[in-house]
Order: sequence, then C-alpha cells, then structure tokens
Amino acid sequence: MRSRVLGIMMMLVLLFLLPYEKQASVNQKIFIRTTGPSIQTIGPSAPVYAYVADELQEVGKIYHGQAFEVVGENETYYFIHYGFVKGMVKKQDVRLGKPAEFTKLADRLKRSVIGTKDLQVYMFQNGNKQSIGEIHAGVRYPVKEETKQFYVVELGGRDGYIYKHITEKDPGVPVLLYHHILEDKDERIFRATTTVPLSQFTNEMNYLKEQHYTTITPQQLLAYVKKEQLLPPKSVLITFDDGLKSNDVYAYPLLKRLNFKATIFMITGRMRPAPQPFDPSGLQFLSKQEVAKMQDVFTFESHTNHFHLFDKKNGPYLLFKPYHEIMDDLKASIAKVNATAIAYPFGAYDKRTIQIVKDAGFTMAFTTKKGTVYPGDPVFELKRQWVYPHITLQQFEQLLTP
Repeated sequence: MRSRVLGIMMMLVLLFLLPYEKQASVNQKIFIRTTGPSIQTIGPSAPVYAYVADELQEVGKIYHGQAFEVVGENETYYFIHYGFVKGMVKKQDVRLGKPAEFTKLADRLKRSVIGTKDLQVYMFQNGNKQSIGEIHAGVRYPVKEETKQFYVVELGGRDGYIYKHITEKDPGVPVLLYHHILEDKDERIFRATTTVPLSQFTNEMNYLKEQHYTTITPQQLLAYVKKEQLLPPKSVLITFDDGLKSNDVYAYPLLKRLNFKATIFMITGRMRPAPQPFDPSGLQFLSKQEVAKMQDVFTFESHTNHFHLFDKKNGPYLLFKPYHEIMDDLKASIAKVNATAIAYPFGAYDKRTIQIVKDAGFTMAFTTKKGTVYPGDPVFELKRQWVYPHITLQQFEQLLTP
C-alpha cells in the first residue's frame, strides 16, 4: 500500500514539473517506473562519453544537483541511458548514491532529432526551468513526445525538455547502391539502371566530400543499428553489387583520393584467378589480386557464390533451392572473402531466406528496399538507396536526406 501511495505521489510531482502546455493531455500518457542505483556529479558537471564510429568521444554532460539512473558499470565508468546508447560517465567524476525511483514517459514518437547546437536538457519547477544536462550538437537522439516548443527526451533515467528550434530531423543513415561505372562515352553500351556514368559518380562523391560526409563500414552500421555505437550526423555507407572490374578501374582511385571507405558485395564464384583486361563493351569481374590490392578502401562481403541466378519458373535461387544447397553456396562465399554481411541477389528474400542466412553465420543482410537505416531496424532487412544513372545532384541529395 505504501509503495502504491509513493508511486501516485511521484506521478503528481512529475505532472507538476511538466511545462504548462502539456499538462492538459499528460493524463493520457503512459509512464514507466524503475528503481535502481543512482549517481550525482561531484563537481558542477560530468562529461558523458560514447563510441561514435569506433572512436570514444564526449557526447554530452550531466549537471550537479540531480540523481541519474545507473544501468551498468565497468572498472572505469558508470553507464546511463543516453539516447540510443549507454552513455559512460567516469567514476572519478561522480559519487554513487542510494537506489532511487525514476518515473518517466514511455517512448511513443519513435523518431529522433539532431541538435544543430549543444542542447540543454531542462526540467520545469514552479514555472522556472533548470538544466539537468547537455546533449552535444550532432548527436542523434530519440524523442518521446513533443509540445509546441519542446521535445521530451530521456537523460539518465530522467525526462527533460529540449528546444525544438535548434534541432533538425534525423534522416537516418543512407546506404547507397551502385553496380557498374563506365566513362560517359562508353555508358551508352550498357545504358541500364545498373550503369552510372563516371562523371555522375565523380560529382556525387565530390558532393559527399564537400558536405563533410563520413563514409562507414558495414560493421559500424551494424553497431549503430544494434544501439551499441553512435554515428556522426552525416554518415553514409557506399556499396557496389556484383564485384565488377569497373569498380577497380573507376571507383577505387577516386575513393582512395577522397580518403573514402566503401563496400563491394561480391559474387564470389565469378572472382577471377588473375586480372582480366578491361573492355567497356563487356563485363569483367574482379580478380583475387585486385581484391587484395583494394582493401585499403573496400571491405568485401557476399552476394552469394554461384547463386546469383534466376530461374524463369521459380524465381531467384535463394527463394527455392534446397536448404543444404543454399547453405553450401553461402559458406563457400563466406570462406572466399571472410564475409559477415550479404546483399540478397535481385533484392529477393523471405523468412526462410533470412533463417538460412543467419544459420550460415552472417550478422546482417541488405535489401533493395528504399529508405535509410535507423537504430533498431531489422539487421537482416536493411534498406538501401539505389543510385540510378543520369540523376541530378538535387535528386542525389534527396537519397541522402529523404
């Protein structure tokens, strides 16, 4: 009985602390109550750290005078809820308090924003606002609710308010899909949705550089989707399907000059034992030597070994071939390039395909469904943005920020 009364009292306190404009509708909201250990800063503030694309960075702060919920620890850090990830606070910067009860709103908006400036996180009391912490500019952060002026966010087990006008929509992380590249004069030979003129590709890569995009690896994207790491606000995964020699002739030198990373999903059964002469009137595939040379720019993943095939009656091989035949093909592909990710041939998959891909040992898979990638997305159904030939830079920009 005492616990129930205490819970009601805490909810009333939270209602009192909410900005006036939300009080009329807050009774319809769902609340979550947790009890656990807490920390408070020793000094005026304590930095919050997280991994951003494999690099440990300061991503925010918590301020003195508030207790924050501890959700884990190691030898050096206490862990707190910080947006999509566990923020890390150095033990030397805080003191451990007694277990406390935290009441907060459930996450109902299912979207995120990026601060264009450092974001103060406010609580309201007696009509006055008090900052309990800070989210650094550029950090992707989920929001729970919104009012006319504010978004509601959670910081260390506490709900707070950030001003909407200094945030922008989080567009997610685009995964660009290319195949074949040819010089403009040769592109007419393979005028198709899979062949991009070199001038277009060059303009698109230069645009990414000028706009300060960070190119990432599939493994970094996986950590982001699994909410283990953050990614910079402008991140992109550049991918090529099939493993064509034009990726070496045209894409590799440009990407290397720009200091970009990219990924090739190889049809490993078509990988050649020795380099072939390049002929724009036909299709040649990468050799083992070329794959080895290009690893300073590219990571190499699977597009199957020999099963990038289509049967007129039954469709793509991965959808109808016997389990053991698909498994043998996938394991052969993994062995040739040490793959951990796969792109489904023709973008075709179903529940059975996903299960076989998991059983083979892949940790993630890419489709041809349009859209960008967010934390919590299904790791075996990741979306990509197909870059078609002869699109404008404005259309390319729309692929990045749909």
